[in-house]
Amino acid sequence: MDRNHANESSSTKVERRVVEKNRRNRMKLLYSNLYSLLPKQTFKEPLSQTDQIDEAINYIKSQESKLQKLKEKKESLMRTRKRSYATACVNVESTRSARAPHIKIHEIDSTLEVVLISGLENHQFMFYDIIRLLDEEHANVVHANFSTLGDSTFHIVRAEVRKTS
Repeated sequence: MDRNHANESSSTKVERRVVEKNRRNRMKLLYSNLYSLLPKQTFKEPLSQTDQIDEAINYIKSQESKLQKLKEKKESLMRTRKRSYATACVNVESTRSARAPHIKIHEIDSTLEVVLISGLENHQFMFYDIIRLLDEEHANVVHANFSTLGDSTFHIVRAEVRKTS
């Protein structure tokens, strides 16, 4: 009976040794894989596993710090963007309410001169309407010009009116 017990004990010890050796090899492989994920650094001599783990920890902490700084920068930029957008909306609304378009029409012989003064937000639409109206009235546009000053746009359109008999 002692002999069976001794054989079982010895086989159990061998199994434990094999299991432990496999565990150590597996951990060594995992440490190696972890270290391979780090940015390449040149060391004069190979690092021990403990040093490799320390390098990985330091790298992860530095990446967390960078991530936190980038998140703060993003939030700051988003707040600035929201403020800029809100300010722009207020400015557009105040411009719309304060700046109604002005149209002056001068007729000299067979020439019409249309002067349109508008805010920046609606000048293209108004200019298009003037050209369209002149075309509907069979006037030939001979000159069109615009300029911007501050928050106003000035359009000058000259057209030849055809006399219908």
